Amino acid sequence: MLPDPSRPARPLTPLTEKIGALSSTSGILLTLAATVALYFGRDVLIPFSLALLISFATAPVVLQLRKLGLPRTPAVLIVILVLSVTAVVFLVLVASQAIDLAGNLPQYQSNLEAKIQSIREVAPGGGLIDRLMAMVARLSEEATAQAAAAPMGMADAQGKPVPVQLVPPALTPLQLAWEVGAPLIEPFAIIGVVLVFSVFMLLEREDLRNRLIWLLGAQDLTRATAAMDDAAQRLSRFLLAQALLNFGYGAAFGIGLWFIGVPNPVLWGLLAAVLRFIPLVGTIAAALLPTILAFAVDPGWLMPLETIALFVVLDLITVNVGEPLLYGSSTGLSPFAVLFATIFWLTLWGIPGLLLAVPLTVCLAVLGRHVPQFGFLEVLLGSTPALTPEAHFYQRILAGDPLEASELAERGLQNQPRQALFEGMILPAIRMAQIDRQRGALDGSMRAAVWGGILAAVADLDEDGAEAPPAVLCLGARDELDQAAALMTGQLLVEQGIACMYAERGGAVPAAIAVPVVMVAHAGAVTGHQLGRLVRRLRRRVGPDAILVVGLLGPREQPEEMPEGLEAHTVVARGFDAILAAVAQWVPTPAGDDTDTESEAMPEPSGIAAA
Repeated sequence: MLPDPSRPARPLTPLTEKIGALSSTSGILLTLAATVALYFGRDVLIPFSLALLISFATAPVVLQLRKLGLPRTPAVLIVILVLSVTAVVFLVLVASQAIDLAGNLPQYQSNLEAKIQSIREVAPGGGLIDRLMAMVARLSEEATAQAAAAPMGMADAQGKPVPVQLVPPALTPLQLAWEVGAPLIEPFAIIGVVLVFSVFMLLEREDLRNRLIWLLGAQDLTRATAAMDDAAQRLSRFLLAQALLNFGYGAAFGIGLWFIGVPNPVLWGLLAAVLRFIPLVGTIAAALLPTILAFAVDPGWLMPLETIALFVVLDLITVNVGEPLLYGSSTGLSPFAVLFATIFWLTLWGIPGLLLAVPLTVCLAVLGRHVPQFGFLEVLLGSTPALTPEAHFYQRILAGDPLEASELAERGLQNQPRQALFEGMILPAIRMAQIDRQRGALDGSMRAAVWGGILAAVADLDEDGAEAPPAVLCLGARDELDQAAALMTGQLLVEQGIACMYAERGGAVPAAIAVPVVMVAHAGAVTGHQLGRLVRRLRRRVGPDAILVVGLLGPREQPEEMPEGLEAHTVVARGFDAILAAVAQWVPTPAGDDTDTESEAMPEPSGIAAA
């Protein structure tokens, strides 16, 4: 429907502006109110949500038909007609297979009795199975006796009771039709409403999109468009991938059951494909039903065991290969979010809620990603980690769990170079600790535990290399955080083939070991005046003849912070790259006999080596 040009445009007062002043607490209260509305409005919202799901799934097909030259209305009707015919064919197949299965069930009674008897033989002597069988037999006898005694309300002339049989009156054709059709009115009415909703959503797709953009924020088209595109792309990719994966799983499951010999494999394959659309519960139900049938059909135990094995193998392949390959990050939901969504929507809407759980939760996560007032939804439901790697590392140190902090660092080392790990995780965590110390958040005991935890985590990353004479002595300038910075620099030097040794905080160069370079790391922030005092103090520690490389790894406080008039054999370098380059200038390379001459010919750097 085209808008009337004579009517004025709607004023731009988007929903995001109306809730712009809401805090996160108000957003949570609004979410609770929406939950209550979802529960009491489920009779209308369930068909609407199902139609929305169908429109998202079929919209790409409609667009492809329109690209082929079909007008919108015929394209929509063709897609809905094909979808309806497919659903009818599916129901007919399932119904025919179920009727065939029901007719064959009495043939499996002897197998079931033999199985039960074999189980009783395994656990003889009044076990649980015997008690259950006796209870069922007793209840059956009591029910039979009550049923036989109920109609005996009259006696003949000899005093013997005469059975009385109640014959219901004959039903007219209209009454018979009502008795049969009444239970089907509600489900068929819901299906009709869903189809009507779907048709109109597909026909008015652009108009509905524009109205949603207005609700999300017409004055911020970038954010509104990003939210709409994000939701549409995630849902479309998810539904397409889920359909391909589930029907592929159903086909493989049905073929496998046919090879095993389970009756009605077409029925179980179709049910497996559909039930897998229901998260968590559907997968278990898809495997349980044919397993029970295999238990009843086979005189032995091989068929049910093969059915279970088939389910386990297919599920492992689907979870570990199919879902990561097809889903990827299409939903953007965490595993906890999927479990929570399943329970939440099941409680609100029952069985339809199971089918709609993941798509609706995807929409909520997208809302939290693009509307700041609902950001808590992205934190609770999204797959993005709530904490950055450096914050997660530091939090585990604060929690007194250095073991998990070390595991985080080791996992990070598997996916990135060592220097990137140090610059992206460890050094930012050190700066967080220094900020907490400056604002008084860490007392004496906590400070010692945090400092020691960071140092231990860095030390755990050290890999024992080949024994070689050390060429560099690595020291921490002041505290354990500086020692951790010295350890990180030493590990990077070892990767470049430069052997290192370490000394405790405050220690000097051991007299028994002659090293050409002493590298002193400082992880804190320093000004130019503080740096000058630091260099003079370090020179007193290492002696007048050692080559001193002062490595600065803390944040830069001032643009010009380097001291003037550095002593000979003293280099100040900022950042890992500059530190490694400064050390490499003075360390002899293991190139052979010409090492000494090359090192003597190398010019002595004077002043500053800065990143």
